[in-house]
This record gives sequence, structure tokens and C-alpha cells, in this order.
Amino acid sequence: MKHQNQLSFITDDQAEQMGADMAIQFMLMTLFQVVSGMADDPRGFRSDVHKELTDLVATYKLPPMPEATVRKIRASAGKILDGIMMRSFEQNAASKVS
Repeated sequence: MKHQNQLSFITDDQAEQMGADMAIQFMLMTLFQVVSGMADDPRGFRSDVHKELTDLVATYKLPPMPEATVRKIRASAGKILDGIMMRSFEQNAASKVS
């Protein structure tokens, strides 16, 4: 990574937004872990929910905007969903080991 050792310029508003996004993702991950842990088949439940949410991201009607922006929005949403799902899988596996 060419910018790995360089600090980036982030405004106070961007820092607040990043913090809010992190907190929301952590809360969603925790809730998802709790709910999936109560399912008869937690892995199947997580897989089904991931598929449904991925389909929703792909088909959700967004306001009119350039197609490149739509692709960025959908890619970002998919990346966040994948991250939340992967962390919930990892946390669930770690809790079973301990």
C-alpha cells in the first residue's frame, strides 16, 4: 500500500460519521450474533439472511443518480454486509471454542 505510512486528512464531520458507522456495524453484528445463535441452524440462518440482504442491496430502488454512483453505493453496502456477516461467523466460532 503506497499510502500506508501517511496520515490522511479527515474532517471532524468525517471522523464523527466514521465513528457512527463503526458503532452501528458493531451493534448490528452483535444483534445478528444473538439472533442467529437462537436459531435451530445458526449457520443456515446466517447464510439465508446474507442472501436475502444481498438480493435487497442489488434490487433496492435508489433515487435517480449516475449509474457509477449507484454501483459505488451498492458495492459499499455489499462490502459492509459481507464484513458484518464474516465477523459474526468469526465471533460465533470463537465463542464455541472457548
